[in-house]
Amino acid sequence: MNKYLEAQSWCLAQGIKVYIVPVKQRKECNIEVNDNGVITKSPHTYKDQKLASSKIWALYLYLYEQRKVNGKN
Repeated sequence: MNKYLEAQSWCLAQGIKVYIVPVKQRKECNIEVNDNGVITKSPHTYKDQKLASSKIWALYLYLYEQRKVNGKN
């Protein structure tokens, strides 16, 4: 299995969701991480959804590596 898909699957099973939030009336968007109801909004605004989508995959992998691989969950 692709490492990004494995990371996403693990995060979703743990109640961790990462998603795009559009900025009203603009093409830009932000990213939010919902960690079992605790929502954290990215301080960075992305110019388009393609860039934000790439960041989401990277965030899923980061969270997976920090929590699963390093034994935090």
